[in-house]
Amino acid sequence: MCKLQEGSGKGLAEWRYINVNLDASKIFRIGIDWLTLYNFEISYNSNLYITERVTEEFYQEKFLLDEPSYTLDSTTRLYADGKETNFKNLRLNPNRILNGHNVYNSRVDELKQALLVLIEELKQKGIDLNLSEAKIKDVEINLNINKPFLELKEALELIFVSTPHLKKISRYTGNKSYRSMFQDETLLGNYSSSLVTAYDKTEESKKLDIELDITRLEWRFLNKTFSYFAKSKELNNSLNTILTNFSLIDEIFIHNTRTKLIEKGIHHLEKNLKVNLEREFIAFKKANKLGKELGKKEKRGVYRYLEEKCWIFDYSFLIELVDKYDKPHKTRETKTITKNFSNHNNLEKLNYLMEFIFNH
Repeated sequence: MCKLQEGSGKGLAEWRYINVNLDASKIFRIGIDWLTLYNFEISYNSNLYITERVTEEFYQEKFLLDEPSYTLDSTTRLYADGKETNFKNLRLNPNRILNGHNVYNSRVDELKQALLVLIEELKQKGIDLNLSEAKIKDVEINLNINKPFLELKEALELIFVSTPHLKKISRYTGNKSYRSMFQDETLLGNYSSSLVTAYDKTEESKKLDIELDITRLEWRFLNKTFSYFAKSKELNNSLNTILTNFSLIDEIFIHNTRTKLIEKGIHHLEKNLKVNLEREFIAFKKANKLGKELGKKEKRGVYRYLEEKCWIFDYSFLIELVDKYDKPHKTRETKTITKNFSNHNNLEKLNYLMEFIFNH
C-alpha cells in the first residue's frame, strides 16, 4: 500500500511515493537521521537558485536549494581588499530522500543509496556535486524504541536528570482537567558540542498509518565531538570514514548513551533518590514516635507522604525500607505497598530501556 505525497515540483519527480507498509527492522535500529557535510566541490550552470548581494565591503553570490529532504548552500564572498571566502553546506536526511519520511533510521547501505539518488537528482537540475573529500559537520543518530513515551517517561527523566541545561517540552491535550491539560512529550539535554533528545514519535508516525508506539532517542554530534571520537579510533571526520567504518555511528551513540545518560542516571538513583526517600521515611517515623510520646494522634499514610514529598521511582524501594526499619510488619506493609503503589514500577522500564539500547 502506498500514498502519494506532493513534492517540490523540481527534480526527478513531482511526486514521491511513501510506503506505509513499513519494515519494522528499519525503524527499531540505530541509524542516521540528518547529516551535514562541508568541504565538497560544487558547480552549476543555472542561475535559478542564485542570489547576489552587493555592499561597500563585499560582493556575495549565494546558491541555495532548500528541499524537505536536503538543503544545499554555497556562498562566495569577494571583499574589497581582494580577500575571498567560501562557505559550503549540505544537510540531508537519507530516509526522506529514499522513503519520503523519517521514521526509519539509515544504515550505511541506505546512506550510500541516498547520496547516489541526491547526486543524480542534482545533476538533472544542472548541478554537479563531488563529495569525495566531504567532511562531517554534524550528524544526528537515532534509536527508535517500541514503547510509548509516557510509559517510559520516568525512566527517561531519570537518565536525563543529570544532563546540562535540561528542558522538558509538553503539548496541549485539550483535556478539561488542569492536571491533564498538558502532556510531556520531549526531553532535551545540551552538552554544547552534542545534544540529546528523547521524544514521542508515535503521533508523527500515525500520519503514515503506522500502528506502532515509538519513542525516539536522538543524539546530535557536532564536528568537535564527532571528530574527537573518530580520532580516538584512529579515524577522521570524513564522509568516507562512516561509509567504510559505519560501526563508528553505533559506537558513538552507545558510548554517549552509556556514559552520559545511563551511568549518571543510575548514580543519581542510588546517591540521591533512594537516599532522600530513606531520609524522609525515617523523619516521618520519628515525628510519629515523638507525637505519640507527647500524646498526639499518630499520623497515617507514610507512603502517600513519600509519594508527595519524594520521587519514589520504584515501589520496591518502599519494600526495602520496610524490611530495614519495620521488619515485624513487613508482610502486612508489603501487601499494602504492592496493592497501592505498584504503579511505580520504573526499574522494570529502566531495565527494558537498557536492554533495548545495548542489544544493538
